[in-house]
Amino acid sequence: MPSQNHPTPRLTAPWGTPPSAGNELSRRSAFKLAMGAAGLAAAGTSATAAQSTKDPRKASPKRFGMKKSINQWAFPYPERMNLRECLQLAKDAGFDGIELNYDLENDLSPKHGPKEYQKIRKMADDIGIAISGVCSFLFWPYPLTSNDPAERARGMELAGLMTEAAHHLGTENLLVVPGAVHMPWREDHDPTPNDVCDQRARAAIGKLLPKAEKLKVHLNMENISSTATCSRRRR
Repeated sequence: MPSQNHPTPRLTAPWGTPPSAGNELSRRSAFKLAMGAAGLAAAGTSATAAQSTKDPRKASPKRFGMKKSINQWAFPYPERMNLRECLQLAKDAGFDGIELNYDLENDLSPKHGPKEYQKIRKMADDIGIAISGVCSFLFWPYPLTSNDPAERARGMELAGLMTEAAHHLGTENLLVVPGAVHMPWREDHDPTPNDVCDQRARAAIGKLLPKAEKLKVHLNMENISSTATCSRRRR
């Protein structure tokens, strides 16, 4: 306990003003002030370090614009809407592109050629929507790996025509189903063994590639779940 001859020291404010009742600080207040200052200094250092640390999620300055496309199967075509109406509705709904479907009877089919496809391309351009790609359900009735040579041949013929259609429509994307081991929705389909399916698929795509490369069309392989493999055929 300090004696009466030695009063308790007082700390003045750090800016050097003379001591008075309003600016004198106790030891406890001075300690709190010092700790607060240290905390602010540490926070400032941490903030600076955080700013200098690169965010790995922003490592690349390159940005890729996301575009939305819709498949023509989303529209009641051709029963209730024609192709122009499909393109216009897709555009009005905010889509950047539309994937068109190749079949045996309608606007994209073996019945049509470069002249008709160029008109479709111009129509899409006038509407302001891109043709993002071509696809087809015809790979199911005419699989490239079928045990029936006639089905395989027809499938190859149609795949070649689809490649040409994609080229004349101004798209570089053709969706291709390279083969199927089993199709449960086809009662007449004879399942193809895995190894045979793989060999036939590779051979078929190999034959399609030269034309696709010449026309600058990508053959986009679609891996359809269990239709490409079937464990029952492995036994």
